[in-house]
Amino acid sequence: MRPYALLALAGAALASAALAGGAPPPKSELQRRADRLIESTALPGIVTLLEQDGRRTVVAAGLGDVARRRAMRPDDRFWVGSITKAFVATVVMQLVAEGRLGLDETVEQVLPGRIREGRRIRLRHLLNHTSGIPEYMGLEPWASAVAGNPRVVIPARRLVSSAARLPLDFEPGSRASYSNTNYLVLAEILERATGRPIARLLRARIFGPLGLSATGFVKGRRAVGGNRVRGCDVSGLRPVDVSLHRLGGPWADGALVSNARDLAVFVGALLRGKLVPPHLVALMTTPTKVPVSHGEAMGLYKLPSPCGRWYYGHAGGTPGYVVWAAGSRDASRIVVLAVNGVSQPGLQA
Repeated sequence: MRPYALLALAGAALASAALAGGAPPPKSELQRRADRLIESTALPGIVTLLEQDGRRTVVAAGLGDVARRRAMRPDDRFWVGSITKAFVATVVMQLVAEGRLGLDETVEQVLPGRIREGRRIRLRHLLNHTSGIPEYMGLEPWASAVAGNPRVVIPARRLVSSAARLPLDFEPGSRASYSNTNYLVLAEILERATGRPIARLLRARIFGPLGLSATGFVKGRRAVGGNRVRGCDVSGLRPVDVSLHRLGGPWADGALVSNARDLAVFVGALLRGKLVPPHLVALMTTPTKVPVSHGEAMGLYKLPSPCGRWYYGHAGGTPGYVVWAAGSRDASRIVVLAVNGVSQPGLQA
């Protein structure tokens, strides 16, 4: 989500550092580093997963619930924010592979009458954030409603409508600009094309086949219990629990709950071509060559690491949580990082 873009980039830096080494560190060393991070920063807790050549190591440090002093656990669940978009893009590509959608079809063709400039926008523009559709977070009713009540839930269709009637910010395909609205529109297209809700599509096409038992699509108001960690704003003197803040109620742009293991399984399966054909994975990992691009591809991002390797994945930022999931192109290396505190200095540390 856009308010946490800089924090997501900090997560990317952490992920790139984790991928940079030759061999994965032993569990004891990874645990020591995680413990040191928590001891030296205001971040409440962290879960770190590293996988190389099928060997997976996951550790946790700090607190998953500050108020109750509950320790963070490796299998804890957390809100993954915009990583949801990678899942939605995967379903789009599955329908493309089945011939039910086309990347060069226009929005007007597949969702008639919904977007004012729909004849100019192709599905590929939605996937890689080059559509020009305005970001709903800068519009009403989102701006005033969230400012007045951070737990407010606004129907996704209303958020799309707030942007649908406006002129485009730029000519589709001419530049890149991150807009959560793109993925709300994609979900509406998926639901129209299949006749099934997006939550059911994700379960049937990704969660179920991969055995992602800790992953769920949770729209509307948040509930935190069981093995879900509580997220905090730690920018002040004391941590403030913001677990129930919803940024208006994310839908296909950020409504997933998951854990480190499930995210690693998803990233690995996607990059290995087990969810969509390899030629479409190639499109998902090839960044668009337009001005102001930051590595946007079709549902994933391509970003460098300090050792010269490229990795592919997505970051997610939502109130109280920053999550990163990425892997090398052949999925021989995978990293997942999740923290339940929003603090720029802490993430940089």
